[in-house]
Amino acid sequence: MDDFKFTMISNYHACKLSDDDYLLQLFHQNTKHGNQYLMRNMFQSRTLLNNKNFLKASSVREKQYPLCEKVQLQNRTKDLLMDCMYNRRSQVKEPVTNYILTEEIISDIFWSGYGLNYKHTRVVPSGGALFPLELYGVIMQDVGRIKKGLYHYSPSSNALELISEEEDVFYIASYIMMLQNLENTSLVLFTTAIFSRMTFKYDARAYRYLLLEAGAMLQNISLVATKYKLVSTCIGGTDDNKVEELLGIDGIKESLVNCLLLTKDGSWQ
Repeated sequence: MDDFKFTMISNYHACKLSDDDYLLQLFHQNTKHGNQYLMRNMFQSRTLLNNKNFLKASSVREKQYPLCEKVQLQNRTKDLLMDCMYNRRSQVKEPVTNYILTEEIISDIFWSGYGLNYKHTRVVPSGGALFPLELYGVIMQDVGRIKKGLYHYSPSSNALELISEEEDVFYIASYIMMLQNLENTSLVLFTTAIFSRMTFKYDARAYRYLLLEAGAMLQNISLVATKYKLVSTCIGGTDDNKVEELLGIDGIKESLVNCLLLTKDGSWQ
């Protein structure tokens, strides 16, 4: 029944949006999922994922041009930026319980995601400099002046705005469905999009641009997390409707785009 209700809700919003021909929002609404959808898809794909021949065939994920001339590139430069790219990790091997961040780390993480740069725009590129994204975060422990809670990041003031201190925001298992070794995460980040900031200029193609922008945001955050030896894990397995309810957004005009967890790994010293 839960699966049926989820389908009906998604179809209702999709049909409502179709009257206005918002193709990007039709796609976004129809690709939301909850626990039932995720479990079903994983069950259906289990045969392929457990097949050795399939895993072997899919292990080399690149095209090959064996008859073309090749030019061997130089090894990477060794500096802080290149080292952060090289050492970036998304899998936690030895999760650390109750690891507490610092104000410096939290400040750098949020600024690197969507802060203002020297031009007073943002640290990530944006189609038409329209910046349709919003950045939220759940800080799991008190950190100096920063109380644990759900926050919204304000780029113009480089400040965190406390939205909620309710206990349900800390129970991440209720809205993130795949938590192996991630139960002790220190910071959960959510990116949302307010579509109308970009669609007035680019129509449905705005969806491509805002996804590129969201990817740039998470890459920035991941590199800064690596600098502080934190594992950054992008999560696709969110219960979208629960997250949007948690954030206090309508899920249509403003909707969840992605989620990132930052966790301390004891094997990474």
